[in-house]
Amino acid sequence: MTETELKQRLSADVDTVEAPPDLLDRARAGGARRLRRRRFLAAGAVALTSAVVGGVAVTAPGMFDHRSDPPVASTPGTGDPYAFLMNGPTRGDLAGDTTYIREVLAVWRSSHGKSINHDRGIFNYMQGDAKVAWAGNTPGGRAAIVVENSDLRNHSDVQLYHEGVAALVGYVVDGKNGEPIVIGDDYPVPGSSQQTAFVAEKDGVKALVVVQMPGKQIGLSLGRTYADDGSVKRVYTPLTFHDRVAVVKLPAGQKDDDLRINRMPGTGFSSLAVLYTGPPMTQTPDNRLWSGFAQEGDGLWAMSDGADKLRTKANEVFNDAVGKVSDPNANSTAFSIWTGYGVTADGTAVYLGEQALDNDPTHVYAVLKPKTGKLRIVHGGVPDPSVALPVAIKLPDDQGWAVARKDAQLSFRYDGGTWSPARSNALLVPPGKQAEVKVEADGRTDVVPLR
Repeated sequence: MTETELKQRLSADVDTVEAPPDLLDRARAGGARRLRRRRFLAAGAVALTSAVVGGVAVTAPGMFDHRSDPPVASTPGTGDPYAFLMNGPTRGDLAGDTTYIREVLAVWRSSHGKSINHDRGIFNYMQGDAKVAWAGNTPGGRAAIVVENSDLRNHSDVQLYHEGVAALVGYVVDGKNGEPIVIGDDYPVPGSSQQTAFVAEKDGVKALVVVQMPGKQIGLSLGRTYADDGSVKRVYTPLTFHDRVAVVKLPAGQKDDDLRINRMPGTGFSSLAVLYTGPPMTQTPDNRLWSGFAQEGDGLWAMSDGADKLRTKANEVFNDAVGKVSDPNANSTAFSIWTGYGVTADGTAVYLGEQALDNDPTHVYAVLKPKTGKLRIVHGGVPDPSVALPVAIKLPDDQGWAVARKDAQLSFRYDGGTWSPARSNALLVPPGKQAEVKVEADGRTDVVPLR
């Protein structure tokens, strides 16, 4: 492993939203995603706040539930996000269903040994009795929210704001057999979003249940919008709450990973999150068009003459510009490992690359920095790796095209004229009538018209 790759690996857990100063080193290192994880502190840190239940032998409650210990303070400390759920009676249209409430409490008590959080000792010193804060019917079946106090103490695997009593929360839905199961739990973790929503599903119908946390109005976004100016945005719709929860029937085919909740107006980073029950985040697939370069510098591609001075910071400039207008609530961002760089006839610097968010397909962009005026980003859409020329972005103001294909020789011509000298991997094509690009790769030659 090179020093650059090592720096990239170590920096994958940095708590940052915008592209950091060492982005060039990490983006060139070749392959691993920079994980935002909504400020999660370590690789796989979704596990710090989300417990995905299943497949683990149940540990006897007596092995970690030390209720015989002397009691401590009976209420959570200041700032505990879930303490308010302990107040008042059980809410929801199933609050009076004593059989269901009893089943929910029983499955909660038996779930601790299967929780990813159980090794962190958060269930070792439970205080008082568990309470069902809410229980109700949803389009996705029955659901419930359980809360219980625990005396959190220093532990080799636990992260705490401070020692003392805090409220733990558990989320319960109907399993495939129709009986209640705990799909996750949460506790206060420093530097982490709180998992305040979860998905219930029955007969293919899904519903999102959102806890009404104190503060501003909460909104829901079902997915991202990729705009022509390179920005990646979300529109949040305010939720309506009753009995401290909002229940939303989700559209058919809705992906859980696309859901986001945020305090309105939803323009910034969200400290609230939907319970994650998927694979570890480190298993997020790499959807980038091109990655895994053999050595540093392999992915820096000159697209024109007179661009040498752009080379050193080309990757940094591209990733920083695109990152600043990207979705701040992506769990992971795969920055471009490759960068095309060139200069147009009027002296505008052009940078070409890609970015992939979470499980979304990668998108390609051209970043334009004129000699005077504001930087511009042009969205090139989702590239098709199966075509002869996967990247072809028409530049604004009649400045030509930026094109790319890894390991190809590229040249251009107009009106069936003479081909230009070939360049490797990426090419800046000046404006002209009936422009074409010749792509020589993998033992074949293709001619692609630019329109």
